[in-house]
Amino acid sequence: MGERADVWQGTLALMVLKTLQALGPLHGYGIARRIEQTSGDLLAVNYGTLYPALLKLEQEGYIQADARRAQAIGQRSARVGADHRNSGAVPGSRKGIRMRRVRGWLLRLGGLFRRERREKDLATEIESHLQMHIQDHLRAGMSAEEARRQALIKLGGIEQTKEIYRQRRGLPVLETLFQDLRFAGRMLLKNPGFTAVVVLTIALGVGANAAIFSVVHAVLLKPLPYPESDRLVMVWEKVSLPNYQNDQNEPSPGNFADWRSQNSVFENLGAYRNRSFNLTGAGEPVRVEAEQVSAGLFSVLKVNAALGRVFTAEDDQPAGRHVVVMSDGLWKSRFGSNAKILSKTILLDGESYNVVGVMPPDFHFPDRNDQLWVPIAMTSQDLANHGSHFLLVTARLKRNVTLAQAQGDLNRLAQHLTELYPDTNTGVQAKVIALREEIAGPMRPVLVALFGAVGFVLLIVCANVASLLLGRASARHREIGIRIALGAGRIRILRQLLTESALLALLGCVFGLLFARWGILTLKLLNPPHIPRMDEIHIDTSVLFFSLAISVLAGFIFGVLPALQATRDNINDSLKEGARESAGGASLRTRNLLVILETALGVVVVIGAGLLLRSFLILERVPLGFQPRSVLTFRIIPRGERYSQLAGRTAFYQQAMERIEALPGVKSAAAVSFIPLTFARSSKGFSIEGRVAPAAGEIPMAAYDAVTPGYFGSLQISLQSGRDFSWGDTPQAQRVVIINKTMARTYWSGEDPLGKRIKFGTPDDPFPWWTIAGVVGDIREYDVLTAPRPTVYLPVSQADDSNYLLRDWVVRTNGDPLTIASSIPAAMRQVDPDLPVSRLRSLEQLRNISVAPQRFSLSLFGLFAALALVLAAVGIYGVMTYSVAQQTREIGIRIAMGARRGDVVKLVLGEGLRHAALGVILGLAGAFALTRLMERLLYGVRPTDPITFACVTLLLAGVALLACYLPARRAMRVDPIIALRHE
Repeated sequence: MGERADVWQGTLALMVLKTLQALGPLHGYGIARRIEQTSGDLLAVNYGTLYPALLKLEQEGYIQADARRAQAIGQRSARVGADHRNSGAVPGSRKGIRMRRVRGWLLRLGGLFRRERREKDLATEIESHLQMHIQDHLRAGMSAEEARRQALIKLGGIEQTKEIYRQRRGLPVLETLFQDLRFAGRMLLKNPGFTAVVVLTIALGVGANAAIFSVVHAVLLKPLPYPESDRLVMVWEKVSLPNYQNDQNEPSPGNFADWRSQNSVFENLGAYRNRSFNLTGAGEPVRVEAEQVSAGLFSVLKVNAALGRVFTAEDDQPAGRHVVVMSDGLWKSRFGSNAKILSKTILLDGESYNVVGVMPPDFHFPDRNDQLWVPIAMTSQDLANHGSHFLLVTARLKRNVTLAQAQGDLNRLAQHLTELYPDTNTGVQAKVIALREEIAGPMRPVLVALFGAVGFVLLIVCANVASLLLGRASARHREIGIRIALGAGRIRILRQLLTESALLALLGCVFGLLFARWGILTLKLLNPPHIPRMDEIHIDTSVLFFSLAISVLAGFIFGVLPALQATRDNINDSLKEGARESAGGASLRTRNLLVILETALGVVVVIGAGLLLRSFLILERVPLGFQPRSVLTFRIIPRGERYSQLAGRTAFYQQAMERIEALPGVKSAAAVSFIPLTFARSSKGFSIEGRVAPAAGEIPMAAYDAVTPGYFGSLQISLQSGRDFSWGDTPQAQRVVIINKTMARTYWSGEDPLGKRIKFGTPDDPFPWWTIAGVVGDIREYDVLTAPRPTVYLPVSQADDSNYLLRDWVVRTNGDPLTIASSIPAAMRQVDPDLPVSRLRSLEQLRNISVAPQRFSLSLFGLFAALALVLAAVGIYGVMTYSVAQQTREIGIRIAMGARRGDVVKLVLGEGLRHAALGVILGLAGAFALTRLMERLLYGVRPTDPITFACVTLLLAGVALLACYLPARRAMRVDPIIALRHE
């Protein structure tokens, strides 16, 4: 049959071509009549058989359709398909089948923009065939009415024939899509309240995901703003000693020099250390953050100055001149973008520095607050020092070298250095970390947990919207039944309903991006200090594509179940007068399953928030060992020739304390190397007099701080035994130290440490002995999470080493410490007008900053948990309301038969609580498995904390009970007479 059909089609195509060659351009009617006349009416060309042949000839380039009328070849043509200089015709081509197919698709695509004209031509063709048959019947003696009726019968289904024509002449997929979109738009506009609720719900889910993804993308996924940043790494020391363990210990200059000269995996290595300067001269003195860097650092990063140059090897020499490279921000704010800055000098800590370069506006390294870079200029003695650890090292891998290969090479070097320097390098290995991981790594667990939480919220949103669409589909079941009865296929209906869901999702995406933008702006206003690359967080192309992708996915997720349910309805039942869907139908069962699902997901998110809340409450109750309330802190660093000697520094501290304590409302003042909770602390090895010298790598370790007299009283740190420091502790007097309780318990367990002597370094090192004069209570030095470590406090009046410079000040006041903040700079200017005051804030603010990561996680997780809880409650309420509405007649019958209203309430509550209970049980199981991934975010609480699980269960049970009670009350108030007339 297939071969015979091909022969007939080929014959028909040949006859069409012969007709067009003989008569020129014709409509289909003219072509059909010519074929019938030529065959002596032996061949009858029925409507619908001519068009496949015409379409095939057009697609293969033998004929062309005129933009205004049917166009075909004429006798003047040298070849079939000439356009006869008609601008509306598509030129013919003899370049093969491929070009014919392309032209055919172009014709189809062009038809989308000439639809009205094409429909008009089609109507003309059909009418011509109809008139042809009417004339034939009239000649046969029929009446006009009967002739038209018989002609219509002979033509068959006109609309079906039109649809076949449209599919062959156009692009039915696109045409159907546009048609579905228009219909979906009309349906959504017809129900603006429903549309607004659904779009807002989707927007909340999409917006939350887009906002968190923008942070994830900027922090974890986006390449660093340096050329080939994937080859940049940080190199740390990994120290494993009996008294000291640190996976990321700062390298010593000696190790850095050996790594740089002996490695085979790095193109270059650069070293740097943090430093701040007092910038004086033009304008008010200011404190600027800076970095001391080796000359190779900028080569490692592959960046150059936007104006001038970066450092050379000659600059990075101890005898080199003082040069500085400044940031674009400082150049603009302090020096007004003066292009002649390269010929100027600036005063840093009272010394002149020549400006040799200005960095590009987007350059930040390693901290976004850095404004200056100066050469580190280490001496040969520094580069041979393997015992002091204060550098940060970054490197660039050679091409095709992996992190594992680099780690293996440095492990070999570390073993070699241990053999060369057993006293300093025993237990010291190297650790290589990708720079991006170094910057973003600490945030990874937080962002992954938050991303998982918003993902669950989006699934809850999908379940909620699917439930709403199921209810809407139930209201449209009669409409859908009529459409199916009129000939619409179930696939066609399914596609239409999915298009409506996709349109809702896209609208939700648009408003979701607006919510995401507001969320990002709020996040930037809060400016959490622990989130890196904050300035790079914004809605870019990646966020747009992500939002679009999850919106389309969400549209499919929440649209497919209602669409399938709607197309599975029984047509006969839906067409019955007054037909309604029963409460026990498939739609209600599906909605119940959705409620169970969103309740389970909500339990997981709320338990995660509950664990973070429990952890944060425990963290808030951690004893700090000092009292932060009513304490003001600020930073002043006395540097310069005036303070190069101990006597000058001591005199400054005394005068400054006198000025500050003379201010109204001030109780006491003191200074310290590093104030607690600032994530800065240094450690040293020490020896105890009278004990056997420790073996290599077993030297005791302790943190240390230099302080002024009155420091412990100002922070209300308890003095356990002994005495406090005084200004009488001079270099000529006995050198004394105070230790904390942990150090006394660790190294003098069962003994009184007072009067014992220690020395920093080994017993043979040429350093003085210090006598323990007192023991104070433990405090949280580094941060709230880190337990107290052995700590030594030295009096600043005896700390003649310049490394014991005091930076931070504490002032205890009678009330709000911020009320005296404006008086501090004026008081300090009376002591030295060239020393700027910076970082004025209360100690309570510092404490809040130290727990900012935990507060940030809790706040966002709590927000998503609240959203999940509300959505779950709304879902339960919606299903129960729908169920009560469907059972109105049943409830009326029950009440009429004597059921008490309390029984009706129990019936409704029992049904709702069963579904909620099942969701809670599934959620508890999921949370038991998933919360283990949050272990790194918790403090003092286990991921399976039974108290949290129990409290969340009770909370969800209460919410479910409330959501079920409201529909139950409505059911209780049903009037039996009205209910029996229902439907």
